[in-house]
Amino acid sequence: MVEGPTAKAIAIKISQKFEGETVKDIIVKSKRVFIEPKELLNKKFNGSDTLGKNIILFFEDNAIRVHLMMFGSIHVYEMGEPLLKPLERARLLVEGVRKKLVVYNAPVVEIDRREKILDRLMSTLGPDPLTEGWSREKAAENIIRFEREKIGTILLDQSVIAGIGNILRNEILFRAKVHPERRVESLSVEEVKEIVLACERLCRKFLELKVKGKGIKEILYVYNRYRGKCRICGENIKFYMQKPVNRKTFVCENCQK
Repeated sequence: MVEGPTAKAIAIKISQKFEGETVKDIIVKSKRVFIEPKELLNKKFNGSDTLGKNIILFFEDNAIRVHLMMFGSIHVYEMGEPLLKPLERARLLVEGVRKKLVVYNAPVVEIDRREKILDRLMSTLGPDPLTEGWSREKAAENIIRFEREKIGTILLDQSVIAGIGNILRNEILFRAKVHPERRVESLSVEEVKEIVLACERLCRKFLELKVKGKGIKEILYVYNRYRGKCRICGENIKFYMQKPVNRKTFVCENCQK
């Protein structure tokens, strides 16, 4: 699953590679098309950004939302350059004057007015650590609302904090020294603040590495360390599938209480 920082890095690259293009043709395969796609013809590409894991392509007063989930990808080609994948697998093709943008295998491709797409996303998503609207206070409030839930499960809820996926939630809880099985009601105010601060710091470091084209191994202290030792205390890292989300979970039970 693409996490928020990866989506943001992809959006930055799209903004750079497709900059200055004007739409000359568009082909879309999606049921989430709320305006006539041809309305985008002759509209100028105004850049790309993200909210959570959603990538948004702006074309003046219209926009396209893409969610890549597990297997989606976006490529920008020079005109005449051979496609990396068969066109039949494309969910979206936007042809400009010099380049074309192709989205493959993305489960969500949505076309609508710019403001409607933004309004829908902002009404359902929590604060995003990688946007100007990020609020530590709002993120903490959202966590506290789920007092009876496990902290390890609610961090995957996009209405709490947008953009957090399974890699990040494991690493966030390790940094905050909080066990994923803890109920939110058991957390102190300081522990909630540490979780929120870890969200912010890790998302920004994750993005920094992605933009530089680097891997994220240096920030992985527990994730995918099936038989590894804790980098802090040297104890074994425990692996299990947390319920009810059934997601891979890694924890140092000596450091995380």
